Amino acid sequence: MLRIVPATGDQLQPALELLFSEWPVDARAQRITEIRQEIADEEFDPEQLLLAEFDRRVVGVQLTILRDDDVGMVWPPVLDAPLLKRMSGPAAEFVEDELLAEAARQLDAEDAWIGQALLEPNQLREHAAMQRNGFARLTELRFFERLLTESSSWARREQPVPLSYEPYRRSRNRLAFVNVLEATYRRSLDCPEFNGVRDGEQSLKNHEAAGSFGPDMWRLYRHTGVDVGILLMAERPDQQAWEVLYLGVVEPARGRGIGRTMLLDALNAARDANVERLLIVADARNTPAVSLYESLGFQPVATRVAFVRLAKK
Repeated sequence: MLRIVPATGDQLQPALELLFSEWPVDARAQRITEIRQEIADEEFDPEQLLLAEFDRRVVGVQLTILRDDDVGMVWPPVLDAPLLKRMSGPAAEFVEDELLAEAARQLDAEDAWIGQALLEPNQLREHAAMQRNGFARLTELRFFERLLTESSSWARREQPVPLSYEPYRRSRNRLAFVNVLEATYRRSLDCPEFNGVRDGEQSLKNHEAAGSFGPDMWRLYRHTGVDVGILLMAERPDQQAWEVLYLGVVEPARGRGIGRTMLLDALNAARDANVERLLIVADARNTPAVSLYESLGFQPVATRVAFVRLAKK
């Protein structure tokens, strides 16, 4: 009989070994040691690592990380397919489905508003597993980076739109940030499926949980005294980088070069902070954004396919 249970006690080690089975041996051992330390420090909850057990042997694992912003980051199941075949146990698809069904129950129990998975384009088996279990294929996300070397130049000859900005101060202007953020979603080409699903308050909460930042890294922009856009950045010290979490312009101000000016501002701020690169992500369907990033020297570094499961109303 197949059992789906949390990877605790004696089953934690074999579950972690299977979870990282495709990693090089040294990297796998290091990551397992790190996770055990995170468990000891109460930074990782082993209840979020599910294992599928058949005849007292681990045949599959699945990890879901529930963030403080009620977002569930979902990884596709990892199976010990050769073991399943040798044991004449349940079919691989059945094990995947049972693991993901339990992950979905966990998301619902914790009131997560969304569960999301980012997969490699060639992970076709995993794509099928997510779709069988209520995770809709949303879009392809393209990841870009711009190196910030001393010789870097990004259109210093340009005459950017004259903008002023106000840095984020939670106790003073959070509501203004929420309102402008929500306004930038109207007729947005970035994941338009979320329009009407997310509001500015929930989104700002999501971004606050996405990485460390200084108040000056979050900026509300104005043009002739009118709020026109918002820029949210976070530090990625492990990559010697800053990341643009979000860059949006309100609908009436689009098409005037305001987004370009904001991104130039981000590039200058990151270089002034002596980081090596600026990172940004775009919905592949948002061709104006992709064209803007490429025109300023951003290079594509990865593509991921996004799958999402929204909370049931």
